[in-house]
Amino acid sequence: QNLPKIRKMSDTITISNDFGFVIAVAAASGIVVWTQGFAVMPARKAAKVEYPNFSVYPIKTDEERLYMCAQRAHQNTLEAYPGFLAALLGAGLLYPKTAAALGAGWCVGRVGYGIGYRTGDPKKRINAGTFIAYISFLSLVGMGVVGGIRKAAF
Repeated sequence: QNLPKIRKMSDTITISNDFGFVIAVAAASGIVVWTQGFAVMPARKAAKVEYPNFSVYPIKTDEERLYMCAQRAHQNTLEAYPGFLAALLGAGLLYPKTAAALGAGWCVGRVGYGIGYRTGDPKKRINAGTFIAYISFLSLVGMGVVGGIRKAAF
């Protein structure tokens, strides 16, 4: 029998001690997500939205508007979170200090986004924090893609 020989290949990934900054930012980002969720609870109570209801339509009161804005700020952050973590960790393997700084920027930006959204005026979600978060995220994605391609090139 002429079976092909299986060649085992291994590669070692050396993780810089600076990756600790990336881990710290990833952990801190959980606090951002948690605090945005925590901000929904008093708004839910004030709007008298019972569990398991997620939303209020049509919105009739200021309290309902504030609840929906807090809920959307949190939900939107949750929607962005997996992509952020993937980009942070991927870019952080190759560029740990820069990735950690951009990750911290994303965290600060998401806080600003949430504060603006929770005013009850959805237009205020677009603020300096929003731009900081998106620029940070897109930079992390770019670093991960370019760094990954460079690493894969022989």
